[in-house]
Amino acid sequence: MVTTLVKGTPVISLTDGSTLGAIDHVYFDPDRLAVVGFTFHQGGGLFGHSTSGLVDVADVHAIGSDAVTITDVSVVRSELAVEARRGELLELEHLLKRKVMTDSGTLIGHVGAIQFGDASYSLRALDVIEAGSNEHIRVEASEIQTIGEELIIVADRSNVATTTARPKQALRVVTTRTTARKVDDRGEALKIVGA
Repeated sequence: MVTTLVKGTPVISLTDGSTLGAIDHVYFDPDRLAVVGFTFHQGGGLFGHSTSGLVDVADVHAIGSDAVTITDVSVVRSELAVEARRGELLELEHLLKRKVMTDSGTLIGHVGAIQFGDASYSLRALDVIEAGSNEHIRVEASEIQTIGEELIIVADRSNVATTTARPKQALRVVTTRTTARKVDDRGEALKIVGA
């Protein structure tokens, strides 16, 4: 599924059915390739101040299409808990639009969406919008080599072992250049984009 853990998503307590606030930041651990938690805020407090808290992803009951549910406020931690690890974590929103390049130096495009497992919150794949064509390319988590501050580096598809079956859309060669040329029956050049 494509995660709905995005800024502005309501956070609901199942115990009393109240809206605790709206998601501010979602935190991603690039070493584990997984979402680890999120902060939320509730505005309109005394003198316009807002309250906030941190929820570990292990304490999430469900992520629905309209809200994130937690059992109750007892799972909410102080936002100071994330401060100790902030240098190791990335905001998930910052990964969107980040450029994706192969380890051989070919720019693929930029991240359009991030897909996670249904219950694990582990990254399964990136939906990359190809540079120049706006086609979507699925890059499996196993192909990701580095998530840096500016770029996401992935294995060149020609170097990725194909021992596991992949969906048809993932069989596409990731290149912006023609890899080979052939001629069809009419003598016109064909562009080979691979499989």
